[in-house]
Amino acid sequence: MKTFLVPISSLKEKKATIIYAIDYAKLVGAEMIYGIQLNEIREEDHIEDIMSYAKTQGIDINFRFFEGDTIEYIKEFCIDFNVDLIIASARAPKTNDKLFLDDLSGSIVRKTDMPVLLIPDNYEFKDVNTVLTAVKSGIIKMEGALDPLEHTLTHLKAYMTLLQVKTPTFLPEDLMFDKDLARITSKYYSSENATVFQGVLEYIHEIKPDMICVFRRKRGFFKKLWSDATLDNSVSKSDFESRVPLLVLKGEQ
Repeated sequence: MKTFLVPISSLKEKKATIIYAIDYAKLVGAEMIYGIQLNEIREEDHIEDIMSYAKTQGIDINFRFFEGDTIEYIKEFCIDFNVDLIIASARAPKTNDKLFLDDLSGSIVRKTDMPVLLIPDNYEFKDVNTVLTAVKSGIIKMEGALDPLEHTLTHLKAYMTLLQVKTPTFLPEDLMFDKDLARITSKYYSSENATVFQGVLEYIHEIKPDMICVFRRKRGFFKKLWSDATLDNSVSKSDFESRVPLLVLKGEQ
């Protein structure tokens, strides 16, 4: 992973997310961060301080102000500039505190086919020793979907614990594991729960992960986002919540 995109509603409010992206980029060997701000960049945003910090970390950073169809712009930008990963704030501070994802972050997860690293509000970078990856099926359908996870594990020298949650829709073939997923797994747990999220809640205090990893799924995590009946791209904390960074891998599992 060499190039990151960080879309934010306000540099002043989301400085912590930009700083996290810089710290993360340095440790995983990335070279460039593009910051897209939806509101006009102002003097009080102290953009020079952030660019100076990025320089000390050996990271090039470029800010752009944008108005218009945000998601379409992000999708085109990711193609034009070969973006490997989107790093986004889970929620803006001024949005409903009952939300885990606000409309911007929810739209990115729903409407782009990019891996997304979602950062809790005002979260500071911490060492990542354990990544909890939660799946229903061991089958990976999209080539390259695991690349961001494997890159993170390798560069941060982290270990991955795989939690397979057998939901009511679990099939015998779900026990078949992709060879690359099996290769990067250090520990394996299995549980039976109504949803993958409930399985995570059951094991999160035992595993104590520094990062959680999931796949985009129309049934399970963020299933509300794919409902044809909803125009709301936000995700409430009652549907899902993570207090550590959440890596959402591209492709439906």
